[in-house]
This record gives sequence, structure tokens and C-alpha cells, in this order.
Amino acid sequence: MSKRWMSVALVAGIAACATMRVQASDWPVFGHDPQRSLVDAGDTILTEANVGKLRERWQINFGPGTTADSTPILIQHVKRDGVVRPMLFQTAKNGTTLGVDAITGKIYWQFLTKGPNNITTSTPAEDPSGTAIYVPGLDGYVHKLDAATGRELHAPGFPARITLDTSREKNASALNLANGYLYATTSGYYGDAPFYDGHVVAVRLSDGRTHVFNSLCSSYKHLPSSSVCSQSDSGIWGRGGAVVDPDSSMHGEVYAATGNGQFDANTGGDDYGDSILSLSEDVTTLQSHYTPADFDDLQNTDTDLGSTSPGLLPRQNASRTPLMLVQGGKDSIFRLLDRSRLPGVGHEMQEITLPNRLYASPAIWTDPSNRVWIYIGLPDELDSFRLVTDSQGHSRLVQEWQSNAGSTNGEGTSPVVSNGMVFVAFDNALFALDALTGHELWSSAQSSARRSIGPVHWESPIVVNGWVYCSDENGNLTAYSLPSEAARRRAPHNVRVPIQSHNV
Repeated sequence: MSKRWMSVALVAGIAACATMRVQASDWPVFGHDPQRSLVDAGDTILTEANVGKLRERWQINFGPGTTADSTPILIQHVKRDGVVRPMLFQTAKNGTTLGVDAITGKIYWQFLTKGPNNITTSTPAEDPSGTAIYVPGLDGYVHKLDAATGRELHAPGFPARITLDTSREKNASALNLANGYLYATTSGYYGDAPFYDGHVVAVRLSDGRTHVFNSLCSSYKHLPSSSVCSQSDSGIWGRGGAVVDPDSSMHGEVYAATGNGQFDANTGGDDYGDSILSLSEDVTTLQSHYTPADFDDLQNTDTDLGSTSPGLLPRQNASRTPLMLVQGGKDSIFRLLDRSRLPGVGHEMQEITLPNRLYASPAIWTDPSNRVWIYIGLPDELDSFRLVTDSQGHSRLVQEWQSNAGSTNGEGTSPVVSNGMVFVAFDNALFALDALTGHELWSSAQSSARRSIGPVHWESPIVVNGWVYCSDENGNLTAYSLPSEAARRRAPHNVRVPIQSHNV
């Protein structure tokens, strides 16, 4: 090969590597993927060497009464006015969903829904086309919107009804999308006023056909009312809502953890309070379930098993139980279970007592040495566990480290793992920690980061394409990036813009 062609090849190779490095991806649902791993394994822009240089790029306020107690999603390539740009989408407690430029913070549109003085803490989901999103509403429906404009799209089955009574039932958990279905779950409101029933609703995207699984009166296959079900409660309200199994052998099974309510399935009934449900991909069939043996105590003391959602561990071929999941609860117990078929009442593989109740979703990461780690956010600490399997194939969790980097008056937030770092939100500060050691690498509270976030409840960050985004209880959404990334994107600082609105 001549020197000239060697030079051309070298330049082409460098260009290809650069393209691979900056290849951007979406954050399409809460937790990044349908199994809610809370891990973006492909994002390598932020590293332990440069994360300390993160700076606040913009901070916007959603306006009076518009606080998002959830996380945004991100679609990298949204075509608007002939220009392709990355956009964030977030739903506020008052039922308003906003479309925001991910680089500048400009709010392009807002979509408003109305209900009888109620709230949602749900998160939108991206349509497989990348041009539309699904958003929760206060009106008892999930709506399909054009991502670029926020205008409602009347596709088959949408808007999709997920409750008959918005005064008693709400969509608290994030929406999910997998298996060709949109999944939504319901719970009650603070105070547990009856009647409400936790149910999983699956809407097939191809034709809008809808199926319902009710955690109480589960033999009834439609949206329930008090006239058809004498039981109440058992809401599904953990951050992850419906969680979808990524292992091909499980055929897209859907998991949901329920709160308080009657459990009588062990005596031939059809009520599944304080249980993990494993459902077929269309949610028409209950495959198996898990219920703690002290289910009566959990019900009597309002100690929901389902204060968080199941965390699915990757397949462990060296284990006698290659498919496992973890589940925490308001009883401060962290459980390890065999999910190949949930064991019914009791029969946990392991139980660990936590220092506090768990409300956040666990982040589950496989490190470069193929070791599985689980990170859980509690009100005043972040705990890490590692899965170990002995020579006889018995698996268990061991605690590796604990960080007290911050605290919150809320209930703990869901951590996110990116490129060997754990990002977690506490009141007034985001932190980046070494995922193997817990060593603090960066905080948004340090002066060089400019402005920080405010207090948090369930708000948690996303880390995507080298940017970090997080909402707070002050109604703000804040973005952080490296100085070089901001310069490349020409991102202005502290943007304030008018809002285009659509109402339902």
C-alpha cells in the first residue's frame, strides 16, 4: 500500500473511531430499558478522569404548580422545523408533559391533561418509531403524542383508558414499552381511600387491543369498579411499575409488585396483595407469584411489599438458580428470589435487613469482570451489593460498600450507572461515585459545577450521551455536561423561553 493510501486509510479509521465514540443513543423509558436496569452500558463519554469537570449548562423552571416527581426520557433524533435535535420529555405531577431541547433547555411545547384534583408521578415512554411518545394523564388515559410538536396522535387504541375512576386511581409508576405492548399500572392516592385496585394494562401497539390484569379480583379481566370487586387497595406504585424480563427463555414475562390488600391465592382465592406477579407478555395469564409469609402483618401495618419494583439480575450460568430477582419493601427487607418460577408463599433464597424502607428502584450493573452489582438508594445513603455464587452453585448477595454522600427528606431516589460510575440524587446535590469502591468523584454542590439541584423526593437522574439531567422539588430541570461537550453543541447558559401548549 502506498503512503498516500495509508494516510487516507488512517484518516478514515480515525474518523470512524470518532463517529463510534460520539454515536448517541436514546434514554427511551424509565430505567433506560424495559427491565429497568438503570444502566447505560454504551455511554463512554463521561469517565472517572473527566467527570469532575461536569458543569451546569442550563436550569429551567417548569412554572408555578408544575413539579415533576419523576425522571425525563430522551430521544436523540427528533426532527423539528427541518432540524434534527435531541429532546427531553417529562411529565409533571399536575398532568403536564413538556418537550424540552436537551442541549439548550428551550421548552418547545407542553401537553396538559386534567382530572379531579389528582396527580401522577409517572414517566413517558418512547414509541419504537422514535417520532412519538406515550404520556400519562390525569384523565385516566395514556396519550400518544408527536414528539416534535406535542400534538396528540389518535392511533389504534389511543388514547388508552387505564382506570374507570380517576378520583380513586392514578398512574404513579413509569410507563413501559416492550414485546410490542405499552404497559401501564395503577395505584391509589395518599390515604388509600377505597375503591381502587392495582392493575397492569397492556395495549398492543399494532392494533390497540387492550388486556388487563387486576391484582385483586384477578379473575375479572377488565378494568374493575366497586360493583364487580368487593376488595380494595393492592396498588402497583413502585417507580418501575411493570418490569419486562430480557432473558429469551422467559418469553417477555412482565413483573409487577403490589402493595397492601387481601391475599387469598393460597386458599383458592384470586387476590394478590403484597405480592410479586409474573405475567405473560399480554398480561392475560398469571405465570407465578411470590408473597412473603407474613403477608397478614404487611397488610395490617400498611407495610407494602410493592414500595419498589422487582430488579432482574442477568443470567448466571454457574448458579443453580440462573435467573434471579431482588425485591425490597417498606418492611426494610431486601429479598433474593428465583424468578424462573416464583416460589409462591415464602421460600426466599435470601433476606437482608436494610437500615431503612426502600422506595427506589435498584440499579443492576455487570462490571468488566462479569460480576453483578446491585445499587439501592435509601433516604440517607447509597448501598451496594454484589452477587456471589459458590462452588456448589449457591448464590447470595454480599454488601460491598455504603456511601453517606448525601441525604433527603424524601424517600430515596433511584441510582443510575454509566461507565463504571454511579450517579445518585440527594437533596440539593447530585453525586458521581466509583461503582466499585463508592469513592466520591463529583458533586453538583461543588462551586465549580455552578448551580445545583434542589431537594428531591422520587426525582432521579438520567445519564446519556455525556450529559446528566435531573429534576427537583423546586420545579426545576437541570442539565450538566463537560465544557468540551457544551462548546461542541454551542449550548447557551440559563435559557428562558415561551411555551407552546396543547390541552386535553
